[in-house]
Amino acid sequence: MRIICASICYRGYSRDEFASTLELAPGAGYKYMEIHGPMTGSPEAIEAFDVPGVRQRLEAAGLRCLGLYPSGWGGKDEADVRRRAQAIARAVRIAEELGADHIDTTGATRRSEGGLERVIDCVRQVLDLVPGSSPVKLTLEPHYGNVLQEPEDFARVLDAIPDPRVGICVDTGHFHSAHVDTPALIRHIAPRIYAVHLKDHVGITSVGVGRGEIDLPAVIAAFRDTGYTGDLTIELEVEDPENLPRYSQEAYVYVSGLLRTKL
Repeated sequence: MRIICASICYRGYSRDEFASTLELAPGAGYKYMEIHGPMTGSPEAIEAFDVPGVRQRLEAAGLRCLGLYPSGWGGKDEADVRRRAQAIARAVRIAEELGADHIDTTGATRRSEGGLERVIDCVRQVLDLVPGSSPVKLTLEPHYGNVLQEPEDFARVLDAIPDPRVGICVDTGHFHSAHVDTPALIRHIAPRIYAVHLKDHVGITSVGVGRGEIDLPAVIAAFRDTGYTGDLTIELEVEDPENLPRYSQEAYVYVSGLLRTKL
């Protein structure tokens, strides 16, 4: 399993999380990154994404991009669903050009607003727009309080869309916030897990990896037991962003230890 640094690991540390990731992540040990944030977080940003410029900056930093986090699945109405589907399809094309292999994003609406059928519609539209030959996996991620939160939400989407291009991104922090038994869920849905966002939490609060109450060794054991061969993306959404460089480095060392990877 490769260890990826999401650009959110430096969000709030500086005004430009992508630039901070390029500057600091290689020194912390990372060789791979996932692009989140303002560069990908809206349909407008995806449309303006400078692929040649980003590729040049990645190469200069010695990092490879393996994933993107575009705007969410679904939407407020039919027009919003269509707009987001087009943006996600565009993100897939960007991922292909960068040599990335997955797209992660959660639902576009809060749980109180509903919209799971619009999530399903959005995924179907993206599949219609993306060639079947694309190597990029499409994943749905949980967020606490989001239309995609509970295991039943993902089961409903995957039952409606059996296409093997579509799967789940397990987010250990958001599942923990929702009181989901993450190791049990991993064992239940293993064949459709295509990505992982690895966080640590105390309650619903994100903390440095290895500093919280999530049983991350049990999570890694579940992935090993089920034969997961994908990657692990470190995410940090802490309340003390001034410490993010230290937390990012700690996370790399901690997860390398769980994977028994020589530093």
